[in-house]
Amino acid sequence: MANVSFKERVFEEVKKIKAGNFLTYKEVARRAGSEKAFRAVGNILKNSSLGIPCHRVIRSDNLVGGYRGREDWDYIKAGMLLKEGAIGVIPTDTLYGICTSVFSKKSVEKIYKLRKRNPNKSFIILISSLNDLKKFGVRLNPWQKKILEKMWPGKISVILKTSGDFYYLHRGTGSLAFRLPKQKLILDILKISGPVVAPSANWEGYMPAKNISEARKYFHSQVFYLDRGNLFSKPSSLIELREKIKILREGEDLQKIKMIGKKYFSF
Repeated sequence: MANVSFKERVFEEVKKIKAGNFLTYKEVARRAGSEKAFRAVGNILKNSSLGIPCHRVIRSDNLVGGYRGREDWDYIKAGMLLKEGAIGVIPTDTLYGICTSVFSKKSVEKIYKLRKRNPNKSFIILISSLNDLKKFGVRLNPWQKKILEKMWPGKISVILKTSGDFYYLHRGTGSLAFRLPKQKLILDILKISGPVVAPSANWEGYMPAKNISEARKYFHSQVFYLDRGNLFSKPSSLIELREKIKILREGEDLQKIKMIGKKYFSF
């Protein structure tokens, strides 16, 4: 091993990081034999080949950091991590959410533990297009599709019947809540990650984190973070679509719901 360069050792350590996990630059440097050389690790990974999963290495403060030498590509890195089942606190179209791929059962269950969440309550799922609903066995009738096309994209979460093996998501209810955001950043992330569960970044019953500093008090170094400053917003409005529109929670875009669904309200 004496004739193996530090760069080669860095690549070998990064290759060992399994999908759904991440290490900090400092930890990679330590494992490669020189903990103080964490900045060198960053420079090495900027120019790594496509076979090196450099997106699985994040900053020592657990912010995702840049990707391929571009600090403004941090959202791409976040999307890639989420797709693999890593858990991260990211900005959504409303509040900061603690998110992971809906298709990683293990990571979804871990979020329940991290949030100290009632295991009988399901999470809202963020999607990037109406077509994503098909992945969950959602069959829309013409009326539902028409309403969703008017309401989405927007800050409106909608409960719909689902089929398939998604008990770990719907927790026995047979229904899931979906939202198609309008905000560009979260849409760009979702186009990379695919659908994600996105409860607010806090313990159940506590105040949602308005920024990364507050989120860290809940989750410390157990997740990665994508920072976009302070987020101030109400939660999304929550509705159910059956024969009529039923409002379950009044939040953002409430007036939009009322304008669209005057003929279909059920209180």
